[in-house]
Amino acid sequence: MPAPTKKPAGEILAISVKPNTPIIVAAARVTARLDVMASKYFALPLLFAGACATNDVDPRKAIPATGPWTLGVELQAEPQAVGDPIRGRHLLLHGDYMTCGLPYRMWEFEIARPFIAGGFGANDDVKAPTLPDREGDNADLPYFLNAFTAPDGAKVVNGNCLMCHGGQFDGQLIVGLPNAIADFTQSGSVSPTDIEASDDFFDLLGLDDLERAHARRMFSRAKTMLPYTGMRTVGQNPAEMYALVLMVHHDRDTLAWSDERVTQSLALELLQGDFSDPKVTSDPPPWWRAKKKNALFYNGMARGDHRGTMALATSVCVDDVERAMAVDAMFLDIQAYVASIDAPKYTRSIDKALARQGEKLFLAHCAGCHGTYAERDEDEWYPNLLIPLGVIGTDDVVANGGVLYAPELVEWYNASFYGRITRMEPDDPFPGYMPPPLDGIWATAPYLHNGSVPNLEGVLNSKARPKVWKRIDYD
Repeated sequence: MPAPTKKPAGEILAISVKPNTPIIVAAARVTARLDVMASKYFALPLLFAGACATNDVDPRKAIPATGPWTLGVELQAEPQAVGDPIRGRHLLLHGDYMTCGLPYRMWEFEIARPFIAGGFGANDDVKAPTLPDREGDNADLPYFLNAFTAPDGAKVVNGNCLMCHGGQFDGQLIVGLPNAIADFTQSGSVSPTDIEASDDFFDLLGLDDLERAHARRMFSRAKTMLPYTGMRTVGQNPAEMYALVLMVHHDRDTLAWSDERVTQSLALELLQGDFSDPKVTSDPPPWWRAKKKNALFYNGMARGDHRGTMALATSVCVDDVERAMAVDAMFLDIQAYVASIDAPKYTRSIDKALARQGEKLFLAHCAGCHGTYAERDEDEWYPNLLIPLGVIGTDDVVANGGVLYAPELVEWYNASFYGRITRMEPDDPFPGYMPPPLDGIWATAPYLHNGSVPNLEGVLNSKARPKVWKRIDYD
């Protein structure tokens, strides 16, 4: 038996939010529901933390030869560029990959802080923590903001990746956990469109010419983005809409920005200001899944090196290919850090007898799509399957986004600088969804690609899913 490798715990830092009563659902308690679970193929593991695959017997031998997994197609691994994860973490929390920002001098005015934080999804009901190991001005900023010197020398502040990918659970901030309580409704805070970018206002703040240029740039682009990215409820994430807007307002070849659309998109016309249907959004996945997945996103359409779409997401102030290349160089290391993150360890008690029963049922009904789990990385297996929509049986909005609703933007992306790094292939070999790895599932509520199910019981038993529920901080 090979010597165990040390598996570092997920990076956890202090704060507060509701423990979603993690359901250590022993499958023995839901045996009667397995027919429902199998017919819908929304299988979730019973959290047997540490109880699975602890011997030399390959658990895959217990997976039936036929099941929904036999209808899927394995997406193959592709080469990933090698970066420095230590440098990547520092860049993530201090770097200038956002290119521009609001003048840091504005943050120094305490009265302006709620306006700035609210513009980046801060939830007024939850106090955002700082990160204890950040340096300089970043030491005192909320975890989802970076202070940095822009390429033109201005000292600015802007959101970082943890705005969506830093979540709070059970009194702790977990880097890489989705932010399930971000508030992008624009109802709880003042938005940039409420501030008149006048010289009198800038005089009051004492901004110099360079700082004023950054403020005007941020206000102008916020006015362009907000009509499409304001969400209907707290917790909905506008990442898809944000990416669409970035593409239609950038020239595909030069990446020059325009306040008017450069590329026309029917999807934006249909969705502008209409979020009555929550299926147009999806929750960010936890970062620790990325190391196992050969293709990213819920529908597995991001192929090739994983970092290209991350760079696109930060391109609001990227106005030429030269700057895009500089940002891409940063994401070479940031992606290496993302790939180093493990799911946080479950620390509460486990009924081991029920967990053993649950493991048998999980292997029989779930592992064929979601993989097997163990204490050591080398003992785990994830099949990287793309499952057809007809088998999954859920809404098709995310899976068909680039096939039916916005094919012109898939074409834009693949022909742009970012397409040289990561390709978009939403229908290769067919539109579908990838059953995700289930590491750390106790912490990743709500569930499914659109965040429509609040707890694990509802995933296992569709009849138990509430029609209306609210994301609340109970901590």
